[in-house]
Amino acid sequence: MDIREFDDFVKRQQEAAAGIASVDWDGERKEWLGHLDKIYKKVESLLHKYVSAGQIQIGYRRVELNEENIGPYTAKQMVVKIGPKSVVLEPIGTLLVGAKGRVDIIGPAGKAQLLLVDGKASGSASLIHVTVGVDWKLPSAPAKSKREIEWEWKIVTRPPERRFIKITQQSLFQLIMEVANG
Repeated sequence: MDIREFDDFVKRQQEAAAGIASVDWDGERKEWLGHLDKIYKKVESLLHKYVSAGQIQIGYRRVELNEENIGPYTAKQMVVKIGPKSVVLEPIGTLLVGAKGRVDIIGPAGKAQLLLVDGKASGSASLIHVTVGVDWKLPSAPAKSKREIEWEWKIVTRPPERRFIKITQQSLFQLIMEVANG
């Protein structure tokens, strides 16, 4: 390694630091909270028949989150009550690798995840790309995609495969039954 490589490294780190400072973190938080509202509205609409019949109750409570760069903030947590069982949709955060947000679905029998990902993504393997340099030389950065990402909430299957499943009435009902031991 020569000094030029170290100089390049220092320059890249300075550019990265400048990029972090230029992010509108308040805007990121507001966008994330908007996406949370959308998933809650979708769940409400898919459960509407049962809520209107009085068979399921939906409520909300406030939770405190704290994320690097965004800082502390309050978000809504959805609670779905089915008889004696409660299923909680707990927001985890927005600053994730490969995703725009995560919500855990927690019931008495287990836990599952919803991720806010690129609508075209079919699994976690399609979100992250790895390149390897040889002899301490970094490969050139891949070209950035020009297309606008359409964020979509999806159910994540359990490891090792971690596929993404579109949220439909059937997939949501199955997920609720799994975490509630139904």
